[in-house]
Amino acid sequence: MNNNNMTTFIIIMGIFIIGVFTAVLGINMLPNYESNSYYGKVENEMTAKIESFNVIDGFIQMHTSGNATAYCIKTTRTTPSSENMCWKELKNGNTKFSAYENKKYYIWLKDENGNISSPKNLLFKKGVIYE
Repeated sequence: MNNNNMTTFIIIMGIFIIGVFTAVLGINMLPNYESNSYYGKVENEMTAKIESFNVIDGFIQMHTSGNATAYCIKTTRTTPSSENMCWKELKNGNTKFSAYENKKYYIWLKDENGNISSPKNLLFKKGVIYE
């Protein structure tokens, strides 16, 4: 390969790599407005519900209603088993947790019968919660 062909190849590959990097960065920086229900329903018996999220002193505060006894927060959408280590006790329907910015989280509720809700997703970005 002569020098002109090698230079052209390097420039084209550099532009391609920058284009792929820009696309990946753009996809990860945009908020995801995926629609999810607030209600966690596995069966008609489960009435646990996430009422609201607030940001207080850099922590996310979650308010729930119904018969939720525990919550699980993960960065993957895979539903946790009822014995998973992620489950934390929910007292008085409220909890507070820290979160990294620009990261998508999935939150499940569990009731006293062991039913697990559908996930509620949120993105915490620049002090704002996107659901």
